[in-house]
Amino acid sequence: MASSASFVRKRLARLGRRLGGGLLDVLYPPRCLSCNARTPEGDPLCAACLAGLERVRPEAVRRRLAERPEAEDVFDGALALWRFDPDGALRAFQHALKYRNRPRYGVAAGQWLGQALGDTLPHGGASVAAVAPVPLHRARRLERGYNQSTMLARGVARRLDTPCRPDLLVRTRATRSQTHLARRARWKNVAGAFDAAHAPPTDGPLLLVDDVLTTGATATAAAQALRRAGAARVQLATLALAG
Repeated sequence: MASSASFVRKRLARLGRRLGGGLLDVLYPPRCLSCNARTPEGDPLCAACLAGLERVRPEAVRRRLAERPEAEDVFDGALALWRFDPDGALRAFQHALKYRNRPRYGVAAGQWLGQALGDTLPHGGASVAAVAPVPLHRARRLERGYNQSTMLARGVARRLDTPCRPDLLVRTRATRSQTHLARRARWKNVAGAFDAAHAPPTDGPLLLVDDVLTTGATATAAAQALRRAGAARVQLATLALAG
């Protein structure tokens, strides 16, 4: 009974935050999270700040994944859009997306990522069978109200005109935050923490989406679960590359 009451309280609190966020958008029109300029489309960052972000070269992502032995032969391709700036525009965006109840920011950013993927993937991404976000554990998702990677994946899928499948993967156990863990500890923290809830489609590569690629531990563990379930090809796309 106590756990049910706690669940209801969390749901009501989350609904209140969403209603409050919508009212604030009416009273205070959206502005760029970095420079505070008005963003007519409600995007989290304005065109000028987007243009100032450092793009990541494909070889930088390959080198990062090559440093993770467990990632060998797991990914068929990988892309990170921008270099993560700990004190800049992307940091402000990530904080708003994860902690300020702004799920639509993730959809907008996912469309930016999808545009970049469409410019680099064969046939403009039309061959991608589905887009799968890296899942949160159920307790974390209920606490936050949504999975930020699912919001990104929805934007990517919309831009590529392909299905978004947040149901493909589940996180089978809660894990510690990776933020302050060393490289080896990061892998121990997430190894075996994911499983496939459904058989993945096999008519094309799966696109795994997450917000930030740091050491690649989380993305690799999630991709391994897709491979075990029968995915022949898994590609990775993240909004940013840390470090």
